[in-house]
Amino acid sequence: MTQLPITRRSALAGLAAATALPDLSYAQGAPKTGGTPKSGGTLKISHPTRVASLNVLQISGPAEYLAVDMLYSGLTRMGPDMRAQPDLALEWSADADAKSFIFKLRPNVSFHDGKPFTAEDVVATIKTIQDPKSASPARTVLSMIGDVAAVDPLTVKFTLNSSYADLPISLAHANARIVSAETLKGPLTALDTKANGTGPFKQESFDSARMLKLVKNPAYHQPGKPHLDAVEMHLFPDLAAETQNYLSGAVDAMLEVQQADFKRISTAPGSVGVRTPSGRFVNVVMRQDQKPFDDVRVRRAMAMAVDRPTLVDIILEGYGRPAGDNVISPGYRYLLETTAPKYDPTAAKKLLAEAGYPNGLKIPLICSNRPAIRSQVGIAIKEMAKPAGFDIDVQTMPHDTYLANVWMKGQFYIGYWGMQSTEDQAFTLLFTTDAAFADTAWNSKEFDALVAKGRATIDDAERRKIYAEAQALMVRDVPSIIPFFQDVLTANRSYVKNWVGHPLARYFFVENVWLDKA
Repeated sequence: MTQLPITRRSALAGLAAATALPDLSYAQGAPKTGGTPKSGGTLKISHPTRVASLNVLQISGPAEYLAVDMLYSGLTRMGPDMRAQPDLALEWSADADAKSFIFKLRPNVSFHDGKPFTAEDVVATIKTIQDPKSASPARTVLSMIGDVAAVDPLTVKFTLNSSYADLPISLAHANARIVSAETLKGPLTALDTKANGTGPFKQESFDSARMLKLVKNPAYHQPGKPHLDAVEMHLFPDLAAETQNYLSGAVDAMLEVQQADFKRISTAPGSVGVRTPSGRFVNVVMRQDQKPFDDVRVRRAMAMAVDRPTLVDIILEGYGRPAGDNVISPGYRYLLETTAPKYDPTAAKKLLAEAGYPNGLKIPLICSNRPAIRSQVGIAIKEMAKPAGFDIDVQTMPHDTYLANVWMKGQFYIGYWGMQSTEDQAFTLLFTTDAAFADTAWNSKEFDALVAKGRATIDDAERRKIYAEAQALMVRDVPSIIPFFQDVLTANRSYVKNWVGHPLARYFFVENVWLDKA
């Protein structure tokens, strides 16, 4: 793999290339790979955050996404071009209103325990996701499904509550991989430590504080794949140690590369840096059910106290682009071009005074220590916001403590999210009232109604108009500050072939990877 030169213009052009309407019918083979693959070998991948769980229905961490992408298959899968590709489904079709879909399944597929995969497993998985007790992030993404039924062992019919052309994309959601019906009869907690999917690799051993080892699935549904015998995922909580181990050749690929290290890693002998423009973002959560952020003037003042171009320069080392508190980035189909708030601490201070804080506002900002970008952004914002009257006390804590005590509960903290596949998924991840991770307590009925209307609209021009209104509402109310979109940075040794970057950082196609060692 060679590193492509990326400029801001080419990055935006590349992202904009995936803007066509989704096909309602689709039948295509597996992604093509370059070169003549060699079989065998163990790929060692480093990652800085724990694989805390293997429960594909619930996971949300970067390393966990890689793990389940190798262990499980979905009906569909998002390609690097941001289009849904066949996975366990060979093809699909829809009626004219996009309210009824038929999916034809691959024959002769089995789970890792040897049991055959059938339509009943699809039905059981979707119904489990729809059950609130599953706590699956895919639930809101698939809420338009009214009924799912097995027509025959290799045919599934989805009946929707309203028109939704993007169903094949939604079914590619990382948390919607197919689990066997038999497994789902037991406690879902069993999935935390034991995976039983249809993916290219099978679980051999799992130590969440050290290493996950996977071995080749000889019964994988793509003939001749995977090429590798095994994959090892090694945890390196110390980022400096992770980088050193990669540069020394102890590991073959880095799942995530820090911006400050990317140039050094990209230019090191025998190393390839891979930069992929994305809609990944840090967001500053300001809960609206608690003071002082129940006042939109305080939120707007905070937004004006953030110098976004400077954050891109000093935090991202230029590997990204400024954003204006709109979750929809240039890679989405229905982006509304909005202007980011200009850094204006004087105007922000005046607005803060109008909100009842003439002497400024002292407040703690909580950050997880993983990934490091959270606290880096927190410290930068602390300094930027001082002239505006914000006295911010940045508090960094271990990630597990953050998840247990702050996330989804805290008043003022920094989140970190990957890009989603569609506007609807981006809206329903964080910002609708019933979002999977509704941590801002925005609870805007007007926004909810627009998202629901957009989901049910097939006409492209009308849908664009609806989503534009939803984005304008988000910019107006500032449910959270989204200061920039971050490129996905990863790296591999030059002998690692077909290691790819992906805008969503949830799909990795490791079954295509092979090692070309002498």
